[in-house]
Parts: sequence; C-alpha cells; structure tokens
Amino acid sequence: MTFGGGGTSPITDHVHDNNPGEGGQLSKTLTLMGPDILFSLITDNTAQVNANTANISTNASSIATNATDIGTNTAAIAAIPSPAWNRIVNETKPGGSGNFDVTGLTSTSKYLMFTFAGSFGGADKLRLRLGTGGSIDTGNNYSWRSGRNGSYSGAGSTNTIEIMTSNSGGGNNFFVSGFMQLNAASDGTGTADTRLGNLTTNQDDSTPDVYVTSFEWNDSGTPITNIRFYSGGGNDIRGTLCIYESQD
Repeated sequence: MTFGGGGTSPITDHVHDNNPGEGGQLSKTLTLMGPDILFSLITDNTAQVNANTANISTNASSIATNATDIGTNTAAIAAIPSPAWNRIVNETKPGGSGNFDVTGLTSTSKYLMFTFAGSFGGADKLRLRLGTGGSIDTGNNYSWRSGRNGSYSGAGSTNTIEIMTSNSGGGNNFFVSGFMQLNAASDGTGTADTRLGNLTTNQDDSTPDVYVTSFEWNDSGTPITNIRFYSGGGNDIRGTLCIYESQD
C-alpha cells in the first residue's frame, strides 16, 4: 500500500546514505561505529558521576577551610601594630649648650629605643638623665656599669648615667643606640620598681672605641616626660636624636 503525501506522487522506500538532505552522514557514522562503540555510548556512567560529585564536595570543603584560614590570617595581620615602633622624638640641634634636652613627652609606652648621632665642641664625656612630671631627676637614683672595648670600665650609683666615660680629644663624634624598659618588671607584677636599659656607643676618637653601658633608674613614675643627653665637661653637644616608643 502506498500513501499520498498531499500530491499525486507516492512516497517510495529510501535509505539514509550520503545523499544531501536525507541525513546520510549520521546514518553512515552510526553504521561505521560498530556495536561495541555504540554500547559504550549508552553505558551507565552513574559511578563516574558519583565520583565527580564526591570530588566537588571535597573541593568545596577545602575552599571553606581555606576561607577560614584566610579569615584567621587577616585577623592576625590586623592585630599586628603598625608600625611596631612609633617615633616620638626627632630633634636636631647645632650646639650652643652642653645639654641636649627633650621635654614635654606625654607617652612612652613600655619600651623606648634610642638612636643619637652627635659630637662635642671639645674633648668630653657623654651622660644621660631622665625625668617625670616635667623636670629632670638629678637625685642619686641612677646605677650604671660600663665596658670599653670589651673591658670593664667603671660603675656607680650616682645622680647620672655615664654612657661614654672618656674622650681623648682626637675625635668627638659618637653614635648611641639601645633600649630601655619602662614598666615590664621581671617579677611578673606588671609594674617595674626600677627601669632598666642598655646602650651601645661607638666613639670616633683618635682610636675608635665601643662602649656598652647597662643602667637602672629607680623611678616608676609614668610617663617619662624629660630625657637629657649632656656633656660631662660642659662642652657644646650637637647632633640628631631619635626616640621611639613601642606599640605595646
């Protein structure tokens, strides 16, 4: 039996081959594949889908862990003081006095750091005094011990701290650096009864010298308001002094 297609010509049997417009290329491709390849196309891939799903879950967990770590690290970075040291003094003086005075300090935190590049107008010695309440302490509240070029040089419990104990006059330039703790008592009480420091001084004398001075100051007043570096013999002292306070 033949069927009409809306016209007088019957629909005849035909094969999808390479004839244009009759889907011949698909027919040819499927024919050439063979049964094993065709079967593989319709094989159940549930196991692979499950494996991929598990991998996605694992990766999601790793991403969540990394996000937590990033949050933790971000908080830790934010908690770091910036900067760790805050400069509270930056003064340069050309001389004209035997004192290099810092006054009016209002915050000195727990630790101080000093750098002082200076010189004298003649052969002299370098000294240090500190103060609270707006004035310098000139009482017998200081103790110090100094070494010169690795050898013991002197010690004292007096009204000053001797930093550079001698100068032959061959060259009067010096550089001081060091630290001082203000309220970090070694007994764990949180408040220091004495204040401790350590300074290293490089002196450009006729023969360059290095001094290491450890000192104490028996005053627990807060904050330190005055710091004075001065010449023991009265010669002019000049240079640049920087002092930093810790953020803790």
